[in-house]
Amino acid sequence: MNIKRIISGSLLSMFLALNTAQTPAAYADADGGFSPSQIASSPLKPTLSVSRIKLNASEAASSRQTVKISVKGADKNYCSTGIHVYYDKRLSLVPAKANLAASKGSAAVDLSTESLAFENCIFLATAGKTGSGLDGDIWSFTLQLPDDAADGDIYPIRIVYEKGKITEDCFVNDATNRDSLLMQAWLFTNGIENGYIQVGDRSFGDSNCDGKVDLSDAVLIMQCVSNPDQYSVIGKAKGHITEKGYKNADVYSIGDGVTSKDALSIQKYMLKMLKSLPEG
Repeated sequence: MNIKRIISGSLLSMFLALNTAQTPAAYADADGGFSPSQIASSPLKPTLSVSRIKLNASEAASSRQTVKISVKGADKNYCSTGIHVYYDKRLSLVPAKANLAASKGSAAVDLSTESLAFENCIFLATAGKTGSGLDGDIWSFTLQLPDDAADGDIYPIRIVYEKGKITEDCFVNDATNRDSLLMQAWLFTNGIENGYIQVGDRSFGDSNCDGKVDLSDAVLIMQCVSNPDQYSVIGKAKGHITEKGYKNADVYSIGDGVTSKDALSIQKYMLKMLKSLPEG
């Protein structure tokens, strides 16, 4: 989905200047035109994380939850940002003060901000003096769960890189500085930690529901994907994945169903390439 944004006032001027400061290739994709090895050499490797909220089933229905977007590893090394945040369509955005989509946090205390909402997406932008962005909570917004929120439900909240004709998603200190652009490329390709609102307990990765996460869970997922007649939730084979196991198996880009990428995430977790599950 390609959402176009129109940003008013000084932020519009900032984004237009930011976009014209570089050749079109500089912002063509999330990697900014850099190779993986160049991105890996970035002096700054910040993360942008979304809250992961866990609720008891008894308190979930119709409740309002505050979601935070936090920055780590970029203290006083950024100012101009623009991100698209998508939330599960079953959730509803509760407007902030002055009918804004979101409120700025302490990390953006010295930054000008703008927040805009469209369908199940929020566009969040900051601008200011070079080096005026801090580590910490940069944004917060409130989402309301549906009336029928139940045990086992999970509602993904994701930062998704986008580019448009008027604005570009960005995270820079100086759009003419190579290290700043490398930082941006690192963030959008390696530094996003997506979030969710989870109702009840879920053992991420434990597809066979044996109380642990190991290679057998990845194997069952691959069997489910490659031979659904035998190993899906309604499969005929002994030891097919159960409904609970299917929910546990969704650990990559949660909410999009079970695919081979979920099995890969489990293997990466076993190899300690991931600190925890889910992945994204």
